[in-house]
Amino acid sequence: MMKRFPEGKELTPHNKEYRANARKYYGMIRELSARYKDKEYGRTLLTKYDDVKATVRGKELSVKAKYSQSDSYMRRVAANGLDIHEGETAYEPPLVLLDDPDHRRVRSLMSKAFTPRAIEGMRERIEEIAKYLLSQIRGKKRIDLVRHFIGPLPTQVILDMMGMANASVQDFKSWSEDILMGYDPERGKSVQKRLRSAYLQMSRVFKKEVEARRAQPGEDLISSMVSAQEKDDKLNDLEIISLCTQLMVAGNVTTSDLMANGLFALMNNPTAQNKLTSDLTLIENAVEEMLRFDCPISETARIVKSDAQVNGCPVHKGETLTASLGAANHDPAKFENPHVFDIEREANDHLGFGSGIHVCLGAPLARLEVQIALKLLLQQYPNIKLNPDNPPVRRVLPFFSGFTRLDVCLE
Repeated sequence: MMKRFPEGKELTPHNKEYRANARKYYGMIRELSARYKDKEYGRTLLTKYDDVKATVRGKELSVKAKYSQSDSYMRRVAANGLDIHEGETAYEPPLVLLDDPDHRRVRSLMSKAFTPRAIEGMRERIEEIAKYLLSQIRGKKRIDLVRHFIGPLPTQVILDMMGMANASVQDFKSWSEDILMGYDPERGKSVQKRLRSAYLQMSRVFKKEVEARRAQPGEDLISSMVSAQEKDDKLNDLEIISLCTQLMVAGNVTTSDLMANGLFALMNNPTAQNKLTSDLTLIENAVEEMLRFDCPISETARIVKSDAQVNGCPVHKGETLTASLGAANHDPAKFENPHVFDIEREANDHLGFGSGIHVCLGAPLARLEVQIALKLLLQQYPNIKLNPDNPPVRRVLPFFSGFTRLDVCLE
């Protein structure tokens, strides 16, 4: 029995126990209070499905930290050490941190490069990349799946989409991991320094690529963003660089986390693994259950700009609402037997990619990548299992759920 209920850092992956069993904490919070006040981090934590969905879809709420109280969780996260429109560190806030009408404008221009036809056109190349990575591990008995397959795959896919197929996967993966640390309110000076350095290095590369596409457009994602136009409105270079950075960081890290989380759940459920390897037509349904069971984005935040109501309950100006997508996806009021990993689950209306205007733009691409990668991996290694000698290593980062290492036995 806990002497007191945890707050702040203890309600994030920084807490080893939380990291190992977040679902236990979700249930405890849900039973304690529908809207738990985390005073240490200056936020209200929401765990019920209806509350979370109403929050992420709430048009009266903002994603901008400037509207939050001075001691809030979001203020700490927003202090990323970069300057808006100043010098070499100039950057545009990413799409996920824009409210309408700015969000609508940028997303509308951006979405022209993410049509269903464009995504489906990537299928053959994704299969090619996945098959190549699998060929590199053939003959090995034990590997770190994150390092050798799960990590490089989405990074290479995004580089290909951007017309940068020959760029260093290792550099972009490393920079992405460092930039991602901007979401950690507990980051110290050394992490902050790495974050700033990684952002600068990545943005310099993208700046050159954008300049090259303006001079000579191609048939890639950056060229599409350069040429995207809505009436007389176009994306400027700073916006394109920011979007490229966001796509690289979010697109490769969250997709690899989805794959790692899904495979971890699968390998811990032999019945489900046998069922899937015996009938690979269940892949699409299995990926949706993976998104529900352990979604890569575990929570998101909204700021109350003025007193209002969310799902019938009052919220107050400056309040930070932390909507736990992971908890919502395990709400027994919404999902039958929510803690059971069921690859044949029906009516799986999960919030794994969020909801509302900020629903993940790259969700169709992530789904396609994971479906292809899982199918090819399980065809080659149907008996894949966790390596009992090297336990998996969970990501230590608020907002995200994933693995930095996942050792497996292939045979």
